[in-house]
Amino acid sequence: MDVPALNRDRTTLGVLGIAVLAAVVRLVGLGTRVFHWDEARIGYWILQYMETGLWNYRPVVHGPFLFHTNDVLFQAFGPTDFVARVAVAVVGALLPLAALLFRERLEHLETLVLAAFLAFNPVLLYYSRFMRNDVLVAAFAFVALGSFVRLIDTGRSRYLYVGSGLLALAATTKGIVVVYLVIWVGTLVLVADSRLLVARFRGGSPAAVARDYASSLAGRLERWALPLWIAVVEFLVVFAVLYAPRPELYQAFGDPTRLLGVVEAATVDVWWELWDTWIAADHEHSYVDFLLADAKRLSATSLVVTLFGILGFLVDRYGRRRSRDVIIVGFAWAAGAFLIFPAVTNISAAWGLVHTVVPLAIPAAVGVGVIVEKAARLRRLDDRVGAVAISIVVLLATAQVGVTAYQTSFASPQSADNPLVQYGQPAGHLQETLSDVERIADSNTGTDVLFYGDQFYVANESRPSAGENWSNRLPVSWYLERADAEVESTMQVGGLSDPPPVVFARASDYSEVNAELDGYEALAYELTATGTETVFFLDRSALPESG
Repeated sequence: MDVPALNRDRTTLGVLGIAVLAAVVRLVGLGTRVFHWDEARIGYWILQYMETGLWNYRPVVHGPFLFHTNDVLFQAFGPTDFVARVAVAVVGALLPLAALLFRERLEHLETLVLAAFLAFNPVLLYYSRFMRNDVLVAAFAFVALGSFVRLIDTGRSRYLYVGSGLLALAATTKGIVVVYLVIWVGTLVLVADSRLLVARFRGGSPAAVARDYASSLAGRLERWALPLWIAVVEFLVVFAVLYAPRPELYQAFGDPTRLLGVVEAATVDVWWELWDTWIAADHEHSYVDFLLADAKRLSATSLVVTLFGILGFLVDRYGRRRSRDVIIVGFAWAAGAFLIFPAVTNISAAWGLVHTVVPLAIPAAVGVGVIVEKAARLRRLDDRVGAVAISIVVLLATAQVGVTAYQTSFASPQSADNPLVQYGQPAGHLQETLSDVERIADSNTGTDVLFYGDQFYVANESRPSAGENWSNRLPVSWYLERADAEVESTMQVGGLSDPPPVVFARASDYSEVNAELDGYEALAYELTATGTETVFFLDRSALPESG
């Protein structure tokens, strides 16, 4: 049931208003949280790409989208934490607009609620304020699906090209798009099965229905042969251009004989690297443990969308004369992602829930519509107590989403008690101290920073990321790289005889390091959620005078 005051224009305006609010909550304070380890290593390698012009696909850092996008943004606006995250934030803010692509399949109220879930779900809000690919791949794939739905509803070829291009962009963000495609095939099977069951219960012949659909599909494919080929070419061009190694791609423009090798590297080689690293790899972890961890996080952060999603699917599937295909697709996609992701990842982290929550928002919107319809029915029956009770449930659910979103993204975005915080997120508020380190590096001559101890030592500081201890320096490496700091490391106390103005050491080495440093201020921070307390020794006399 729709709210009587809603119509097509008001629904569209409502969705636009929700998208504006989504942008506000994603952009405000976007640079205040210190970089997570994952953000820092990607950011570091983006800076390396900017400096050298060299880029090749490495599956462990996922696709090229963030590399190429942030390369442009960093050159235009500088490599700040805000700028590094802004592309993901903008995509996350625009995602609620995708609700309008389903407006022919959803009622007005359901369309508005879908936009609201995509805008304010705590998981989506938190990871829209994070330089990771999960929101990107989910958003691009979701809008691609919506474009294909609009193609079916309108018959306009532009939606085919939009969907193809966005699916290609999704493929340039993260390899899990392969899992998406597998799930989508499975959902189509479910939709077909649902149609056949309906035909059977209505006394028709499932075989006849299957033949009719096959004949209709064959006719459509024949009529759409040229647009489909154009869409395939579009997909391959976008995919190949973004995955093509640099500078080989640019060299191929001057020497076309190199083009075939570049295309092969951007397609065939990429596939086999993805296959070896993620698909065929043996992920040595307990699937059950990862699944239970995700279930716990989902209940802590997205209970509302989960319960409404289940309700919406069940009512639409079993409580109505005919279920809607888009509800089946949304629920099956969400369920498939929730069950499969723990098996294909090597880290148990809340960002994997993005792939569940985005499609689950469709049946969840229907679930809210069911509750509103029930309240309206009770009001018509003059059951004010029942109507008020349901209204309170909706208000409490809305408040729960808002409070959780505020707590996780703004009140405690770095706290280990936050269910969305992964281990690699520093618990301490390092920003002011890191800013001082960058200022020192900018004005100092000679070595700016020294890492002390066997957990930080790297033999070749000209290629530090190749050293096995380099990751222990994260996220500091990102801040040092953007400051163009001169960095050295040592495991010998004697290496501190002529120390630079900044020294890093583990807290366990504090006494021996502190004894060698005269006049340095010592500040201790966790470089992860727990267990990595590190001391920043700063010679504040090396700080340039402000102003």
